[in-house]
Amino acid sequence: MRSFLFPFFMLLTACSVSEISVRHKVKQMDSLHGVKVSATSRCLHETFPPVSSDADILFGYARWLQRNNQLRRDVGVNVQVERLYRISAEHDHYKANINLQNGAVRGHFKLRGWEHLRFSEKLIEAKVATGYLFVAYFLEQGSAGLQQDSEMALRYYRRAADEGSALAQYYVAEKLESIDALSQVANEMYRCAAEQGHGKASVALGIILREGGKYREALEVLQMGVAGGYEHSAGRLGNAFRVQPAHSTRYFGLDEDIERADRYKAIWSILANYSYADPKVPEINEIVPLPPAKLPPWDGKLQWLEARLANVPPEKPSEALIQKLAKEKLLDPATGKPLPGSPALSKADFPIMVCASGQACPESGYWKVMYRGGDHIRYFNEGEVMPTHLMVWTHPRPWPLRDKPMQREIHVEWGLLG
Repeated sequence: MRSFLFPFFMLLTACSVSEISVRHKVKQMDSLHGVKVSATSRCLHETFPPVSSDADILFGYARWLQRNNQLRRDVGVNVQVERLYRISAEHDHYKANINLQNGAVRGHFKLRGWEHLRFSEKLIEAKVATGYLFVAYFLEQGSAGLQQDSEMALRYYRRAADEGSALAQYYVAEKLESIDALSQVANEMYRCAAEQGHGKASVALGIILREGGKYREALEVLQMGVAGGYEHSAGRLGNAFRVQPAHSTRYFGLDEDIERADRYKAIWSILANYSYADPKVPEINEIVPLPPAKLPPWDGKLQWLEARLANVPPEKPSEALIQKLAKEKLLDPATGKPLPGSPALSKADFPIMVCASGQACPESGYWKVMYRGGDHIRYFNEGEVMPTHLMVWTHPRPWPLRDKPMQREIHVEWGLLG
């Protein structure tokens, strides 16, 4: 809770998360899709279904705003990015969904536990492997309303790997590498992740191959890591082309090639300086092809860096487009969050949290009066005192007198809708 609310909260009874809602989520995720895992490795690369052009406009502009805010970390910009990601994600833009959840995990955006689970399930239903990865993480951490379950988390990690998540492939390979009977499966997963640009996987497999005397394969895998933007892959290749003793961990059976080594060193420097920005070098084989290919001319530039420095903004979505997309999914256009009546607010999840009259609202959102027949919904900001509710009824009287209208302010419990 924010520090300026602390003295106020000391005077009031704290509100609580609904235990019913949490238990519902645990039961739901335990049975989600059965989580069947394969006993053998297969290499799939993660794929994404096509998305609408309108949703992609919101996503592209939100991503541009987010990239330009990586060092500034302006909270106001994060609010705008979250808004656009939310609306885009509700229109089944799966990369927006992933960026929204990643940002929330890092504390840049605000997602409730049930929202994480709903967005993860949308990914799984669309056969996007990262959906399984998110659930694995939540099970491992005991977060997002799920009970901590390490065994189930491993099953989700393995399913995510089998479905094509490079992050999960690397994670699972690390777990299997030390088991002799499964070391080959680990190597296959490392390679699959490296092919998708996972730098740590490329280095891990490069070391294994080098130690096995498979120098050429090791170089090719490390080259994948450079393409993926991993500075340590570039650093290892730079060292490999300098004179190294045969017993050195830097030895790859190569003749000295200072020009190649210097090019890798220059690339390493750029990647290290911009490691926070997810750099890429897809043109690496055009800059430093592996021998015996000759080195082509190079002006010292990387396509990714040139594009970043140019910083050409993508198409900015009009407010009319944002309003239109929000309206189609019953979202608040100012925040991207679901409004009452939206399918995104499941009745099965109600109440997410319970708070009584006189208590301080623990979380901004739409709250509904919780008494039989009550359907009154209001929006409260965090820190507001939850009010009483005006109950209106009719007191019957014998004819010919008219029934008497009655009303009274009563203390009630409010349930958080979303």
